[in-house]
Amino acid sequence: MGKLIKFDHVNTHGDFEKLLSHYGIDYTKRGNQLRALCPLHEDTNPSLSIALEADSDTKPNTFHCFGCNQSGSIIDFAAHLDGGTVREGAEIVAELSGCGLAPAKTKSDKKPKGAKRPAKAREVIKGANPRPVAGKAHTGGSEASGDVSDGDPGNKPLKFALKLDHDHPYVVERINRWARSQFGIGVCDADSRSMMAGRCCVPIHNASGELVAYAGRFLGDDPEAEKWKFPPGFKKMQELYNLHRVAGADLVVLVEGFFDAVRLAELGIAAVACMGTAVSEAQVALLQGIGVRRIVVAFDGDDEGQAAVPAALSLLTRSFFTRHGALPVGEDPGSADEMALRRLIG
Repeated sequence: MGKLIKFDHVNTHGDFEKLLSHYGIDYTKRGNQLRALCPLHEDTNPSLSIALEADSDTKPNTFHCFGCNQSGSIIDFAAHLDGGTVREGAEIVAELSGCGLAPAKTKSDKKPKGAKRPAKAREVIKGANPRPVAGKAHTGGSEASGDVSDGDPGNKPLKFALKLDHDHPYVVERINRWARSQFGIGVCDADSRSMMAGRCCVPIHNASGELVAYAGRFLGDDPEAEKWKFPPGFKKMQELYNLHRVAGADLVVLVEGFFDAVRLAELGIAAVACMGTAVSEAQVALLQGIGVRRIVVAFDGDDEGQAAVPAALSLLTRSFFTRHGALPVGEDPGSADEMALRRLIG
């Protein structure tokens, strides 16, 4: 059974401005009305109107496009953009808005301490069988959604692309001109309304080469800031970064981070990143799907990276000829010298 969703609650408390910013849609605001180019059709003159509050003819948090004649609630709008169901639209709106899927329970709503769970619910939990995952799902210390379950539809292709500065000093210092062109990495304008504003953004594609997400790297020095940001609902462990570019390779180097994979690509070495130290069965299946036979695991040379190597090797050796490509202590594929990296592949 899925999570309980009170659609009226989400529609009422959803934040349309945050939703538009999340999808990189620029808008203007006048009073309680928003206007924007409609992303649901080829729009050259802002024809999308959004009502934030009710009036005599309009419900709050609703949209109408005078070009394509689409209309509905904030949940409907999110479902249109994401290409998903109304339920999935509600989950996106609730997460972006921070309003929850249903009103918070009061004390009187809670079950008394010691109340037993219904027998049927106990049976469902007892029969749950999540797929095994090796290591901890993280990227640069930042948590991201990593659940993998049977029947999950996976990440849907995006219907927009962020405008990025590919020649920003942060990017130029880290990757060469060829890689900037090949991988599309760039910095999102700090004045953008996108949730990735001011961050170095890495486009993430699925196995078919479709853009499914952006990961955003914080550029400042604030130790409290979220180092890597992923979109709400993104299922990281159902993707492998750079997979679509290495299809047909016999040997692939598996690394942790985006820039590790890019550095190896600059040297002509096929590499994919699991975006952390966790390896899932879904990712194994992706590697099998492109015909890989040999895997070299080259996680970072820090304690966390090396601690995750045995679990990754255990999972991968069931399907591939696998070995550990050890790096000097404290180094990673993005910083190691070229000779050390070439020794990884023998």
